[in-house]
Order: sequence, then structure tokens, then C-alpha cells
Amino acid sequence: MEKKIKPCIDNEQILKQRFLALRDTLDLLSGKWRFCILLNLHYHQKLRFKDFFEVSEGISPKVLTSELATLEAHQLIQKKVEYTPTKDITYYVLTTHAQEIWTVLNTLIEFGLSNRQEVIRSFHSDKN
Repeated sequence: MEKKIKPCIDNEQILKQRFLALRDTLDLLSGKWRFCILLNLHYHQKLRFKDFFEVSEGISPKVLTSELATLEAHQLIQKKVEYTPTKDITYYVLTTHAQEIWTVLNTLIEFGLSNRQEVIRSFHSDKN
């Protein structure tokens, strides 16, 4: 007889919804550039296309175009145009919706810093 694993949540529908939501979020934020783009926009508040190359060393124009389009389609960033007498300036900003991600990003950063120190500490104690 096959033994069924019982989840810690009684309502399996809620568990499935939460699993799907997590998978969707990981799919959306996967890749090495999306977090960087969101983090840079958080710290710089607005960036022009060419500015991303200064703050995200190594990204290609093709990849940046694709990643910006994806983040824009998911309403995490918004393209804005500033009209001036001499030329129009296009830049990107985080949407209000994207502000919710900051808690997640900050938690991941804090974990990364803590984990890095733990691994270094463990590595040094193993050598002694």
C-alpha cells in the first residue's frame, strides 16, 4: 500500500496555489539580470537604457532589451518619456507594484551576506 505524504496545510488546494505562485515568481525573476535590473532601479530610481551598461557591467544590449520588455510586461518597471525642448529622454522606473519585491530582494541579500560569512567561517575552521 502506497503511503501518502501529508502536507502541513490541511487544504491541498491552497498548497497547490502557493506552489504555483512560487513557481511563477521564480520563473519571472530567474536569470542573472532581472534581479540586478530591479535592484539598480531601486537604488538609482530611474535609469536610461545606456545607464544600465554602467551599473550592470557585462549585460549585452540584446539581453537588456529582452529583460526590460519582460519586466515591463509583468508591470514591474515602466518606461517613461521626459519631453524637453532639445530632445526627449526615455528612462525606466520601478512601478508601485514592484516596490513589494524590495522586501524579498533585501531578504535574499541579507541571507546571501550571512551565508557567505558562514561558509567562509566554516572553511577556515575546517583548515585548522
